[in-house]
Amino acid sequence: MEKIEIECPSCSPTEPVQHIVLKGTKDVLLQCEECGSVHKQKKPKNVLVRVIVSKRGESIHTRAMLSGTIRKGDELVIDDEATGEASLVKVTSVEVGDKRMEEAGAEDIKTIWARAIDEVLVKIAISHRETTESIEMRVPGDREFVIGDKVEINGRKLKIIRIKIRDGGFKSRKGVAVTAKDIRRIYADSGYKMPKKISRAGGERVIIKKRESVWSLRSKKAD
Repeated sequence: MEKIEIECPSCSPTEPVQHIVLKGTKDVLLQCEECGSVHKQKKPKNVLVRVIVSKRGESIHTRAMLSGTIRKGDELVIDDEATGEASLVKVTSVEVGDKRMEEAGAEDIKTIWARAIDEVLVKIAISHRETTESIEMRVPGDREFVIGDKVEINGRKLKIIRIKIRDGGFKSRKGVAVTAKDIRRIYADSGYKMPKKISRAGGERVIIKKRESVWSLRSKKAD
């Protein structure tokens, strides 16, 4: 049973969904697996398209047989011709002629620009009062990070405060989950509180630790 992904005029006119090919070769009769409606449509033609994939800091040049409309944000499985490995990628833009576009038909595309999302590098910024520490961790692209939860890295437990997503916005509401492939940076709190420094009139500096109260300092001075 042949299946193809194509827009359904009944339930999904803008996003491709899975269809069963009932009969035909060029003009085919299709049944949508989402809503069950049957409609006739011209079968998309497969064409060979150049794909440049950003993966682990490198640009991998490959080609893929694709059909239909390719959009920014689409997820595709691309075979690396050099290694024979398949990678899940997310389209960042499509190039038609000399212009980058949000979407285009496969037959019109010169190059697809994408980034690998089967395994991604997540950057984490850890706040230490006046300084910020940056670390990285490599995780599967579909791993979820939840705001308010703690993530353990090299024996350290860090609390996720907010997440900057790749589309430019921030998520900061507790309980919101974001998959690693959509994350630009995680902002976390180490939980470590630096001692506060307070200046005295004579220039002497006294460090007030978290557990010490003002009363305890006065008592020490009296002694």
